[in-house]
Amino acid sequence: MSTVELGELNLRNGKNDVAFEIFFDLAQYELSADAQFALIKMCSDGLLKTDQIESLMTWLNRESGRGNGYADYNVGLIHERGSIGNGPDYKKAVEFYLKAIKEDVHDALCNLGNIYITGVGATQGIPQDIEKGIEFLAKGAELGSRQAAYTLGSYFGKGEIIPVNYSKAFFYLTLASLAQHDQAKRILLIMEHSVKDDFSKELEQAKHLHSKIENMRQLYKLL
Repeated sequence: MSTVELGELNLRNGKNDVAFEIFFDLAQYELSADAQFALIKMCSDGLLKTDQIESLMTWLNRESGRGNGYADYNVGLIHERGSIGNGPDYKKAVEFYLKAIKEDVHDALCNLGNIYITGVGATQGIPQDIEKGIEFLAKGAELGSRQAAYTLGSYFGKGEIIPVNYSKAFFYLTLASLAQHDQAKRILLIMEHSVKDDFSKELEQAKHLHSKIENMRQLYKLL
């Protein structure tokens, strides 16, 4: 059993303090992205004590100052979800997501795109800008964020905020599916039965981009 799994086991058993200590040690000393994610989720779910939240935020802000993009992303996420303070602070969230993007944390493009598309931050000085939001999501998908690809594909498929475009929906959902996004796979199966268009072109385009993304990842690991 890995240390992350040990933390998850304690969390499932209601031993929140033990889980926090395990995840916090992993985050501090091994910079574990899984541990950071677990801590942010615990914070969002209201499972952390005041002193634990303070310790987490102190560490995240210190890491952010060192140019740790994942710390910037997580601070942005905390502000977006309103896990501290008096509710969501979208201005702060945008500020930290932009910093995370500069440090090549591509999922931050997804969160940022969502804020602009939905207009949730309009009352806090972040006006709704659907075109800008699409650009952020598309860039995230292009750089390998499967969540950005899934989110943009879902928007094009639903047609609630963005006009329906099944070709783009299929392309982005396929891109997410190739990156093993389970929900994208399920939606694609529904699309295949309900939309009778020919998406062979979009399939090939998604495969080509996915291959390019994977090649870049392999190159990055070798550098």
